[in-house]
Amino acid sequence: MDSKNLAKIILLEDEEEDEEVILWWSSQREDFDRLYQSRKEEGYFKILMKNHLDTNEQKFREFFRLNKEQFQFVLNIVSTDLKKKSTNTVHDPISPEEKLALALR
Repeated sequence: MDSKNLAKIILLEDEEEDEEVILWWSSQREDFDRLYQSRKEEGYFKILMKNHLDTNEQKFREFFRLNKEQFQFVLNIVSTDLKKKSTNTVHDPISPEEKLALALR
């Protein structure tokens, strides 16, 4: 057997091993839990902020120790640092407003 044929056989074996590794890795990956998929509709931020604190200035201030204007001021300063782009693994990242709310709490 000449060196070209030997090289082809080795490359084919390596390629088959790579395919096996890829198949194994993809089978190990789990789908997102429904809990994370429904975060936008049922999460802390949606329920608490949008349904309760947005309509009550006093409760908003008690909860965050900032009034709405101060919250927006701080958000404008830090939003570019808190913003994350959507990726293949994180399709719907947490918004800067949500991150700030969690940090203040």
